[in-house]
Amino acid sequence: MKYQIRTKAGQELSADGQHIVMLFRQKFLDPDDEIRREGSEKWRRLRDIPEYASMMRSEQSDLARFKWIFFVTALLACLAIVAAALLR
Repeated sequence: MKYQIRTKAGQELSADGQHIVMLFRQKFLDPDDEIRREGSEKWRRLRDIPEYASMMRSEQSDLARFKWIFFVTALLACLAIVAAALLR
């Protein structure tokens, strides 16, 4: 299915569903960008369309998981540096 997209910057483009997912994952699209099916008059935010909203939640949980892993790794590295300094 083809969609028309209007970004917050005012750029308009058309894409199919898979292309929209790719553009979102590469950060070309924002959840607040507007989208409508070709032939439709009603614009909706990307985050308000159920199939894309679930994708966005998945992306956010992946980002949260990455941040948590990074935090734990950095904390362990700091503890290792302190332990090495104390054992000298």
